[in-house]
Amino acid sequence: MKLNKKSLLVACVLAAMSTSAFAASTTTSTSSTTVTNTDTSTSTSTRVTREQHSTTISTSSTTTSEKTSSRSSNTSVGVGVGIGRLDTFMPIAGAVKQPPAAVKKAIRVLKDDSLLQQGYLGLVKEKGKWGIVGPNGQVVLAPTYKTLDASFKKDGTFYGEEGKNKVVHIKGDGTVLQSGKEAQDALYADTNERYTAIKEMNNFDPNDIHQSYPSDSYVTFKEKGKLGFKDSAGNVVIQPQFKEIPNVETKFSEDRAFVKADGKVVAIDGQGKVVFTAPSNEVYPYTNGLAEYRRKVSHFGLGGILGLVGMGYLYNHGGVYIDGLGGLIDDGMKRGYIDRNGTIVIDSKNDYVYPMEEHGTLVRNEGKLGFMNRQGQYIIQPGNYEAGTIDMNNVLLTMKNKDTNKYGIFDMETGKQEVPFKYDTIDFVGEHQMSVTNDTNRYVVDMADGRIIYKGDKANTVKSFVGDQYTWIYNKDGNYKILSLDGTVIETPVMKDISGTGTFSHGYSSVKIKGKWGIMNSKGELVVQPTYDEITIL
Repeated sequence: MKLNKKSLLVACVLAAMSTSAFAASTTTSTSSTTVTNTDTSTSTSTRVTREQHSTTISTSSTTTSEKTSSRSSNTSVGVGVGIGRLDTFMPIAGAVKQPPAAVKKAIRVLKDDSLLQQGYLGLVKEKGKWGIVGPNGQVVLAPTYKTLDASFKKDGTFYGEEGKNKVVHIKGDGTVLQSGKEAQDALYADTNERYTAIKEMNNFDPNDIHQSYPSDSYVTFKEKGKLGFKDSAGNVVIQPQFKEIPNVETKFSEDRAFVKADGKVVAIDGQGKVVFTAPSNEVYPYTNGLAEYRRKVSHFGLGGILGLVGMGYLYNHGGVYIDGLGGLIDDGMKRGYIDRNGTIVIDSKNDYVYPMEEHGTLVRNEGKLGFMNRQGQYIIQPGNYEAGTIDMNNVLLTMKNKDTNKYGIFDMETGKQEVPFKYDTIDFVGEHQMSVTNDTNRYVVDMADGRIIYKGDKANTVKSFVGDQYTWIYNKDGNYKILSLDGTVIETPVMKDISGTGTFSHGYSSVKIKGKWGIMNSKGELVVQPTYDEITIL
């Protein structure tokens, strides 16, 4: 019944920066302040460190400081990374594009703090039961329910499971609004609304134009072993005459359905007319004008938003990633893509074709990797590359040059290399932020203006910002610290005991201390003591 709201975000792989030679001088100053915490007895003081980086670029009129960027109206701003210095960054053109509609929707979901404003901070589990805590750490609802989840409407109501198949619809204080079949029906409607929203986010038509067809609402029925279709009113519109394709859902999508006729897999239209014979016995419903086919049946997970997780993000092509730290995975499928007329757009005879994204897909053939658009044209020409990660927010792709083992960034719309192959790693960790490493250093950089948000040891790990302005920095020994988008680093005495964290949401994060979970705010203060077995921030 639970749906991690981070899974409503879309994204995949990371990106690269462009070649622009310039001389640069960089000055760094560090200031620290000690702040006394009064809200918690556990934390006694907070160390706040802010690194300020100012960069002057001799060949450009662009000046980047901690928070501002000024540009001359008659001078073009170079895109990329300075070749002379590895700690000097320039804006990436793709990072200032308008994000796709699906990403905008996902970000709005992540930033919606309606439940927090109503006094509900998180769901907590203790001794196998779930309850609710508020932003001041107070228990709003004692752990009572086997499972508990907030209504998708974020109206301050929740669905709890008291026992097997016994669901109640309650207020946050436990007042029962509905029970029995009434609560089951309400939960069913809430779940449908949730997954409809997810499906809409996954519809990534570049122009946000989605043509609908009457046949898209048809449902299948069988009669004497034959398959037919009825409309939403229950009227027979296609007489039973076909067979299903084994292990593939039979449904109409974009006025096409794949069925078996006379021993062949064919596509039919809404009138039941055969449009073409499919190139494979395994072919899947159309999405945004293309259908995936495979040369042999396999049950490896299909891609889609239900696998998505994260903001840097969670989408793996056959699954999904969180934190933007996962790369593209070769799932071993021999897939290809056809258009609505049955024309092969991308051939499964290539060595490997990755699952389709909004702007296209990676294709490997004869040892070379490139990026094709949805029309089957190479946007990024094949090279001796290895797939990295995708940032769907900025339409950027990271790839590694296998000759040098260095990463760079490409724009998936234009094919332009925005960042040269010069970094050991590149990860997308926010709406416009990337984390890069080189030699002994790790940088967190604002791709929109080139500002260095953080510079530290390469061994440090930076989690994704995931729709919030705060994230975690830590190393193999723990040593957790809070990083904000303005470059502030916060640490408190209690952080030395942290062994695990969630991601920040609305300025709060779950933290694990001595085997139990609590909640910490962005100041490094424990607002919920670590006494719970599990915690989910609402």
